[in-house]
Amino acid sequence: MSEPVIPVAQAIPAVQGTSAVETDARPVRRGEVLRALSRARRTAALYGTNHPVVDQTMDDVLRVIAQPLASRPSLRISIHEDTFFLDSTVLLEESLALSSLLADLKDRDIGVIEIRAGLEPDELRRLVEVLNLRAGDVRRLGGAAACLEQRGVHHIAVGRGQAMLPREQGNVQVDARDAYRAGLRVVHELNFQAAGGLPLDLSKARIVVTALIEILTMDRVALMGALALKNYDEDTAHHSVSVCILSLLMASWLQFDRALISTLGLAALLHDIGKVRIPHEILTKPGTLTADEHTIMRQHPVHGAHLLRNLSGQTKLAMVVAFEHHANYDLSGYPRITTKRHPHLLARVVQVADTFDAATSSRRAYRRPATSAQAMSLIVNGAGTTFDPVLPEVFVRALGVYPVGTVVELDTGDVAVVRRPGTRDVTRPTVSVVKTREGESVEPHDIGLEDDRERFI
Repeated sequence: MSEPVIPVAQAIPAVQGTSAVETDARPVRRGEVLRALSRARRTAALYGTNHPVVDQTMDDVLRVIAQPLASRPSLRISIHEDTFFLDSTVLLEESLALSSLLADLKDRDIGVIEIRAGLEPDELRRLVEVLNLRAGDVRRLGGAAACLEQRGVHHIAVGRGQAMLPREQGNVQVDARDAYRAGLRVVHELNFQAAGGLPLDLSKARIVVTALIEILTMDRVALMGALALKNYDEDTAHHSVSVCILSLLMASWLQFDRALISTLGLAALLHDIGKVRIPHEILTKPGTLTADEHTIMRQHPVHGAHLLRNLSGQTKLAMVVAFEHHANYDLSGYPRITTKRHPHLLARVVQVADTFDAATSSRRAYRRPATSAQAMSLIVNGAGTTFDPVLPEVFVRALGVYPVGTVVELDTGDVAVVRRPGTRDVTRPTVSVVKTREGESVEPHDIGLEDDRERFI
């Protein structure tokens, strides 16, 4: 999925009074609208809205707002489930980075900010003034909308929420690459909290999981493509996000309901959190671990369960997954489970995803990463013993034998990249040829191997 970019405007008559709008025609990311507004608010809180330093930040806001307003009558910033939207686009990075702004807007009962064409620079200053009022003062003055009206603002409207949410309109846009990068950021934050003995704040993790589910619903191939961003040194954050995505892809085939798939995504993101209690020199050791080091490493599921012990409700299943994801279907793994029951279904799903990602990654110098096909064979051959008897087949059907992004060689010697898995035959995906057998780059062109039976990998 391509990154959403606002078209460049050649003429911007709607906003006047700023040289930045007139001279800077570079395209801006949608999230920059909100980031610029946040910077203006912070600067005005420090210096006051009429200080010269604030003038530049106001110019920045006007510049980025002017571009979308040149081609449509308004733009709308809204909040739903602790997530910012610009029109129908999820602003995932901004929802994580600007969480304090999001909380302040909610405290002031502001769920929507609509900015209309014809906006005057002074109206933007009045908006920033209102956003910097104390929440109690805003309510005392009749609410944010009344505050803007009292200041003569006509091209900005605020409200508590939308009559129809973006996802209910069926056109929500989420960039898979943004979601992957946001996942990395969240895992790093959670690991920092866990390592420091701090309470785990799962609000941002829930935002990321929700975004990944949205992508899965709209374009599962884009979600598969995000896995190509993984870091093959088996970095814990990359591993956790990849396992989360792989688990969600399996859940879509298992037809989990929304609540259970959300719980699975959160549990997968947290499954290795116990590794923060493993000495760094063991985690990053390039050579073979000693018997004692293996024993220490195998304690991470116990540490993870301990760190997640205070979760409540269905989210508490994340603790179970952290504890059981190495136990194996036949209980031959670790830690030893004495009850005569198989690990929880969510733990069995995460175990398959965890094994595949670990097998195709490696930080150990003595171990080469397995190919996708080799990792698939490992999982399929373990069905009924190491792994659930059904889930390996589900995994292969969800990803295909050659996952999206895999580089393959065709029978002709041409080199191609897998674009999407086969729907009828998991061994015959759609591929995009990028090089000839002589190694010369060519204009990429797709071949559907399900339909072209003459060609094969």
